[in-house]
Amino acid sequence: MPVGRTTQTTQASDGGPAVPPPLPPDDPEAWYAEDVQAQDEVYPGVVVTISRQGDGFHYDVRVPALTGEGEEQLDRITDHFEGAHLQRPLTREGATEIMTDGFDPKYERVIDQLVDCTTAARQRITYHALAELACLGELTPYALDDRIEVADTDEDGIVVHTTDYAPALTDLPDEPEFIARFASERLARYTVGFHEYEIPVIRYRENVLGNDPFDVKYAVREPDLLPGDEELLAECKERIWETAVEGVIDDKTAFVRDRAETVLARRLRRRDTRAWFDALDHRIRSALAEYGIGVEPVDREYDDHRLSDLVYYVLRDYAAYGKLTIPIRDPTLEDIEANRLDERIKVIPRDSATERIPTNLSFEDEQEFINVVTQLAAADGTELNASTPSAKVNLSPTGIEETIRCAVALPTISEDGPHISIRKQSADIFTPVDLVENNTLPTELVALLWLCYEQGP
Repeated sequence: MPVGRTTQTTQASDGGPAVPPPLPPDDPEAWYAEDVQAQDEVYPGVVVTISRQGDGFHYDVRVPALTGEGEEQLDRITDHFEGAHLQRPLTREGATEIMTDGFDPKYERVIDQLVDCTTAARQRITYHALAELACLGELTPYALDDRIEVADTDEDGIVVHTTDYAPALTDLPDEPEFIARFASERLARYTVGFHEYEIPVIRYRENVLGNDPFDVKYAVREPDLLPGDEELLAECKERIWETAVEGVIDDKTAFVRDRAETVLARRLRRRDTRAWFDALDHRIRSALAEYGIGVEPVDREYDDHRLSDLVYYVLRDYAAYGKLTIPIRDPTLEDIEANRLDERIKVIPRDSATERIPTNLSFEDEQEFINVVTQLAAADGTELNASTPSAKVNLSPTGIEETIRCAVALPTISEDGPHISIRKQSADIFTPVDLVENNTLPTELVALLWLCYEQGP
């Protein structure tokens, strides 16, 4: 951060000349940093310095420093979350939001048990933990500087172009990890409602040539999972599937939610009890060996956010349409296609020029794919089997205004596995202006149809 110019001077004790005021590094009169052109703090503890280097500039980043003890505590955090499912940001805007918002409460609770240090040291450790686990790694400080307009590669390495200085050579390697995300541009961000959940959806454009035949992409940002959560979900789903039901279930969603909360809360409490005994044993052995107290157990009490996130996945799979739940409920989408196993699900937004864009969703398990196919058909009263391996159905799910038309097929007639094709008819009729703006029909054809309508039969 630039050092402010001091307005007062200090008189020498013998009445001699005044001591000159300190100058910021980017001042041309600052003798101690004559090559520095700009110096700014882009994030607490992250300082960017741009200095002149030959015919160009050098872009230098200083991040919060860690002591040896801080490095050990950071290693403890990264080791614990090694099996966690944390979604990294897809764009620079997302990286800034993550660094501003910090970890979710359920992660903060775990970190509280892993770290024991001062507040200042905790802030420095948290920065590095966020950058390494949930952000863009060594590209994180560069993403935080909104003055960077372009990042490119030349013979010397990665160079950046800022609003005032270009080209500026960085200390980054030739091919830094997550460079495609760093170069991506966010096109839209909104949320899609699913019961009491609001799931973020992002549309973005990748600006790296040759990285993917699709430059525009669609991503659903479902809740992150802690280590061991996937095993908890598998166990919970199995318990619900095996539950004996008496009578008719009037509200399937409420039934699944109640059962999921009961099973998951019990499993989380059991883990807490086991962690408490493990910690007690650790403390006893530590006290006997060193006369000290051991580290607090991780996950001593589960967080409500963690339970809520787990219940979301159970509801999504048992009371909705699995990985298709959010795209089906997204009012901005017109078409959804799941053509084969292990292939990205494609969507067509209503405001798109009829181009398909891939999502971050796919079916890796064939049985899961088949379950969604049969569920969609059963919602319209059609049972898929060997004699009826495909169907065309119309759906009107609760909470969705559009009429949904689906073509579904089992792998018996689909070469690459199950198949789902969904067309969502908008609840609002398109006007001539909508048809032109969405590139649905040529302007001339819209004008001709409107003229025919005006003239009548």
